[in-house]
Amino acid sequence: MKKLKLMSNYNRLNIAILVLVTFFLHSCGQTSIPPGMIGQWRTNKNLITVRTKSENGKFVFTSDSAIITLRINSDHTVNGSVGSAKFENDPLASKEVELWLAPLQGKIIDAELRYTEGWSHFPMAGIIFNKIED
Repeated sequence: MKKLKLMSNYNRLNIAILVLVTFFLHSCGQTSIPPGMIGQWRTNKNLITVRTKSENGKFVFTSDSAIITLRINSDHTVNGSVGSAKFENDPLASKEVELWLAPLQGKIIDAELRYTEGWSHFPMAGIIFNKIED
């Protein structure tokens, strides 16, 4: 009898895990871009800060201002620019950045520009995109 009860609990656990995984995969499976997000977006001039490590291991922060443009296409491609992509006193020749977008609010998107270095995500700028063209 104990074996049967153990097997029953094991099956319940498997079913619960299957339901949770299905729910998770379904919630991540958005395959379309909200129509309001498709178009040309632009920010005002924003202060952007780059974080680097000095030779002694301490963080050094360099700031400059730039306008960010973004074109979101219906075919799931995006292109744009962050200023001229190089600050006058930029300490890094190249950098990997991520743009985190909040949900659409009319013709405004709140966003954050992050510099990714290894596993860390340093927020470089909080920005607001305004839609300038569909």
